[in-house]
Amino acid sequence: MRAPRVTILALLLAPAACLDGNAVVGDRVERCSADTDCPNAVCDLGTQRCVSRARAEVFFTVTPATGRVSADAYPTLTRPRSIVAGERVDLAMRAPRVVYGAVTVPTGAGEGVAYVPATLEFTPTDLAGVSPPVQAVAGAALLNDPDMHTWSATLTDGFYDVVVRPASTLAATVPPRFERGFEVRVGAVMQRFDIAYPTTYARWEGSVETAAGMGVTGFAVRAVEPAANSRVLSTVSATAGDGTEGTAGRFACSMAPGAPDAWSLRLTADNGAGGSLVIDVPRAALAAAAPSGRDLRVVLPELTGLTHAAAGRAVVADGSVPYGPCVGCVDVRGTVEGVDTQNQSRSVRGATVTLRAAMRPPTGIADATSWYESRAVTEADGSFRAWLVPGDYDVVVSPAGDAYRSVVQRGFRVRSDATVQSGQVFSLSLRPTVSGRVLGRDGLAVRGARVTAVPYHDAAPTNPCLDEPDLRALASRATPIETITAADGAYEVALNPGLYRLLIEPLESSGFPVTLGAPVCVARRISNLDATLEAPVQVRGVVRDARGAPSPLATVEAVVRLREGSAPGVVLRVARATADAAGNYQLLIPASAAGGS
Repeated sequence: MRAPRVTILALLLAPAACLDGNAVVGDRVERCSADTDCPNAVCDLGTQRCVSRARAEVFFTVTPATGRVSADAYPTLTRPRSIVAGERVDLAMRAPRVVYGAVTVPTGAGEGVAYVPATLEFTPTDLAGVSPPVQAVAGAALLNDPDMHTWSATLTDGFYDVVVRPASTLAATVPPRFERGFEVRVGAVMQRFDIAYPTTYARWEGSVETAAGMGVTGFAVRAVEPAANSRVLSTVSATAGDGTEGTAGRFACSMAPGAPDAWSLRLTADNGAGGSLVIDVPRAALAAAAPSGRDLRVVLPELTGLTHAAAGRAVVADGSVPYGPCVGCVDVRGTVEGVDTQNQSRSVRGATVTLRAAMRPPTGIADATSWYESRAVTEADGSFRAWLVPGDYDVVVSPAGDAYRSVVQRGFRVRSDATVQSGQVFSLSLRPTVSGRVLGRDGLAVRGARVTAVPYHDAAPTNPCLDEPDLRALASRATPIETITAADGAYEVALNPGLYRLLIEPLESSGFPVTLGAPVCVARRISNLDATLEAPVQVRGVVRDARGAPSPLATVEAVVRLREGSAPGVVLRVARATADAAGNYQLLIPASAAGGS
């Protein structure tokens, strides 16, 4: 078994859904230009038709033949569309456009500006999560020349969402920036796009304090977007203080211009021993606790697990120094072992042990959450060590390699009456296997097909498989695994527990399309999960360049996004072909990716 190659293009940041075989286009075709035009449905932007909420969207990537990239033929990803069986799909490449500019901030002295070193990410507005962003790097110009540009990027015409990420050295002073709907114009071969920061930003200011009103140093404070892998939406502020009376514990975060609406203020403090205290305050709770945004008081109910940053050692409120490198921590030592089918155990090296305990949230801020988390990696003998505050922990052990399954253990108690706690053993069993045969529609075995188990937890968050909390926690750690069918069509893959779908790619010479199996919940061994290859749906058309001329030998790939409603979804490549000398192409896509007849 091997990790898959480019079969899986992306696992997106939010939930999605599955194909159910139903037609995706209704009997009554409704014209639309946005989702709001479609009652109880969504708008297929590629065809401007209303389609059902559970549907497959097909994107086509078109790449000119080697050596044929030109001003009229540039790699292009089409807008999403639903495919109706028997539909002709002609594809047109777009012309490349050079966009350039500078990123600047006001200097605060007169009308001058400073050039900001940053990374810019351009993502087509309709293709977020499907098309990887095009990146450009802006430098810091030495001369304050208004005609100077510090970055450039090659894009195709269309609308883009732009994220500006200043260099890490500026994290405390310049926030990210978001620009939505920037248009790369059709007729502009060269187009300037300067990004100028405003003179002032929206800010959140406040303090981290003890219950007695003492400022607490050692916290890093930032705004994050939880739904987007906690990407940072503000400057990063530290509560170290500047030595002036009353500044200890103070913070001030400048928000990113154009930032998404859904964010939380996240405060983190490193305990100096591999663990951290994390506090999350949702935006709505911030507005209720500090309507002006200038006087937020984060009052900690306790100092457990924090380190005094200035002294470099742990202290408590009365100034005493407790045992260990962090306040009130217990030296926890344990081991991870794997157990085989003969009940023989062996040490597991390189396993990641994540321990997390809920903590009391800040006083007086509704809906805030707080937790203590530590992460350790096992040594050659399977041992690990972590400094933990007393409490009840949820423990997730994720082994390296494909032999053993991850495990969740809840209620692991770290006692408050000990300074050292040892002897805990976390046992891992072998991964459950999923096996069966791949068959053609004639019932005969299909040899040499690539079978990939695709993690599907983000694609079907309401699937009953994920109702059980432990399985939901493990599903997020699932990784794709693939194998090749034997002469009798047999396959077997060993998987971490979770929700999967089998992606089956027959040999191109077989005449069968890629087939996607139904969702399967893997909690234990599953046998006889046979898969029958679908009948193909043929898609054909002509590939043309930006001038409308046929593009010979262009490569065409069909990419399917599976999703429910407006969720981003899971993206898979399902077909690939090369156009002939006249630009004609044809693809065989799965019937489940097409609707209608």
